[in-house]
Amino acid sequence: MELKLGVMPAHGGADPATVARFVRLLEELGCESVWAVEHVIVPDDYDSSYPYDPSGRMPLRGDDDIPDPLHWLTFAAAHTTTLKLGTAMLILPEHNPVDLAKRLATVDVLSGGRLLAGIGVGWLREEYDALGVPFAGRGARADEYLEAMRALWTQAPARYDGRLVSFGPVHSRPRPTRGTVPIVVGGHSLAAVRRAARFGDGWYPLGVRGDEFAELRQALRDECAALGRDPDEVEVTARGPGDRGELERLRSLGVARVVIRADPNDLVGVRDKVRRYQREVLGA
Repeated sequence: MELKLGVMPAHGGADPATVARFVRLLEELGCESVWAVEHVIVPDDYDSSYPYDPSGRMPLRGDDDIPDPLHWLTFAAAHTTTLKLGTAMLILPEHNPVDLAKRLATVDVLSGGRLLAGIGVGWLREEYDALGVPFAGRGARADEYLEAMRALWTQAPARYDGRLVSFGPVHSRPRPTRGTVPIVVGGHSLAAVRRAARFGDGWYPLGVRGDEFAELRQALRDECAALGRDPDEVEVTARGPGDRGELERLRSLGVARVVIRADPNDLVGVRDKVRRYQREVLGA
């Protein structure tokens, strides 16, 4: 199986010319997808611990441009034709699910069905506080929001009666190109694994590697089996490894896509990094 290659901008950036050149270059180089991050705000200081770095601090800073990922991807869609458009990750509990369902479906339709809606529950309590959304219970909130959005995409008219969300009968159009927007569940907890088995078209554990990745991958298989679902229906994405040996292990675990980081402000560096990765790691 040929692994797909995705690229995540090291810094999102909001300069139109830079973004346009970056995504066109990724498509030219044969990359399968580009992945945009989300943070509505970044505090000057925070007590929350970023889970993907030993320092507990995320690489993005308050003076970095972090554009809205769906607006950024809509702009990227207008400058490409085949590049898939992923979010890594929309912090789902921070959004109104009825509004978000419309926004996701619109991007999906305008891009010709290229959207991959990566969702997570986040880690930055201070961001939740700024938005006035409870941090506690965010996992259960995300699950209900996923159910509500799927109802809006697949039912006509749609009805949903949950603890936090209730509507119907209502209509939400346009409808997604493929009947629903593919959901890629992000996260490395067992709760995220269960969410991926229940709701996900994909699973992306972000910074997890090695034995921990293998254990979570098996947990995903077990959860799918308990639900009577074929685990191969859930496409697995992983952070791009640094060598071919690690890549082969990921391939043996059923990984379908790897994602590397690149700086949109250095197009020569992007070209060199992607081509070198394709040659030396992917063996393309």
